[in-house]
Parts: sequence; C-alpha cells; structure tokens
Amino acid sequence: MIYELNHVGGRIQDLDASLAFYTGLGAEVVDRLFMTSSRVNRVHIQIATGLVELLHNEDPDPDASYGLNHVGFMTDNLDADYARLIALGYAELSSPRVAGSGQGRLAFLADPNGVRIELLQRSEEFRIPPITSGPVRGLSHIALSAPDLDAAVEFYGTHLGMQPVPDNSPGTATFRLGADAVKLHKSLPPAITPIDHLALVATDSRPASQDPDGNRLTFLQEAGA
Repeated sequence: MIYELNHVGGRIQDLDASLAFYTGLGAEVVDRLFMTSSRVNRVHIQIATGLVELLHNEDPDPDASYGLNHVGFMTDNLDADYARLIALGYAELSSPRVAGSGQGRLAFLADPNGVRIELLQRSEEFRIPPITSGPVRGLSHIALSAPDLDAAVEFYGTHLGMQPVPDNSPGTATFRLGADAVKLHKSLPPAITPIDHLALVATDSRPASQDPDGNRLTFLQEAGA
C-alpha cells in the first residue's frame, strides 16, 4: 500500500548555494549521505512539513538537466504496488531495485502527464516534527503540470490512494497523502520540469522567487499573520 507523499526532489548544480537558499527560508538538513558508487551527495532538507531531496553530483555533467524532477511516495510493498501500476498502463522508467544509498529499495514510473514518480520502501525515516522557527510555516502543495487533468485525477486519487482536498479553482485538483499535498494544474505556463512550483505558507507577504536551479516558489500568507 502507498501510504505517504514522502518528498519532492531533483538534481542541483551547487550544493552550498541550494542549502543557503533553503536554510534562509527556515529549512533544516535532516539527512546527508555521500553515495560513493555514483559520487552523488544526497541531502534531505525539511522546510516546515515538507521534505526536499537535493542530489548533487561531485563530477559535473555538462549535459545534465537540473531542477525538481520527481515526487517520492512511500509504500509497504514496493513490488506489488509497482506491478499494479504498470499493469494499469503507466510507463515504466526503472523497475524495483536496491537504492544507490543502500537504504531500502525504489522504482520509478511516469504519471499520465510525464511526471516522474518514485516508489520507496525503506525503514529509515528522515522527517522530523514540523519546523516553525523560520518564515515558512507549511508546504501548501507541490504544483504539477497536468494537461490531461482527468487522467491525473484518476492516477493520484484512485491508483495512488491520495485523499481529495476541496479545491474551487478551475482546471485544478488537489490531493493529500500524509502531511503534504500535490495540486494538479490543467494549464500552466512553461516551467523547467513538470513540477511547476512549490507553494509555501509564510508568516509574511512575499513575492514569488526561484531557487538557484530555477525552481519556482510561491508564497501564501499564513492566516492571521
């Protein structure tokens, strides 16, 4: 069973710059690991309730693309959930295997609109209690491009088992599983990846911004702030 929206993640160019940016918003590093076989630094940061996985290769690749590129979900039966989703016709990207970190197993598939979905089965838990000391108090949602909105609703709501959240915005649908949520948008301006932006709840009013790799962040002012 898929039971948690665990993280959003992607490749970054400059680890120090990314950490400085996100810690400036109140994020904390909750896990840091160097994978020797691939020479990749894997760093999980938590911003309010949400986990962001930063992947930094020690050997720069001039052809690499950067930015948030996948959404990770936890499962208690990786093989069964992966086989079920592939049998439903979703595109296979990487079959179940031992994670490069050595922590559990993972697999990748694509949602109906090409968003990379990671399924994880592991015992390690990186999430800590919600961080409330910084200017960001919550991860409102991960905004995903979903031109075929009906197919995306079926994928996330029916086949991943996420719970619908009331959403009156036209051309959108929101789903939650665990602490965090995804918001599907039928029509969005072009972005660097199908993960269009992170929507964060802040203690003050602040303009949208971009992290060092061009990922967009929008801010919603906390009620009563």
